[in-house]
Amino acid sequence: MTEVDPNELASERDFKSGDVILDVGGKTVATSADVRNAISDAYNNGKRTVLMRLDVTKFVAIPIARA
Repeated sequence: MTEVDPNELASERDFKSGDVILDVGGKTVATSADVRNAISDAYNNGKRTVLMRLDVTKFVAIPIARA
C-alpha cells in the first residue's frame, strides 16, 4: 500500500503504508485489480468478511460489506 487514509477502514484494521497484500481470501494477488476482484468474488459468493495476508506474517480480517 502506498498510502493509508487514517479515517478509512484500512487504518482501523492496522494497515500501514508499505504493507504488501499477498493474498485475499486464499487467492494470490499481485495488483490492485486482483485485490478488487478477489473481494468482489468473495462478496458475490455470500462472504461478508475476507482474510488478507499482508507481507509474510500479518493477517487481517476485513469486512467486505463496507468495501
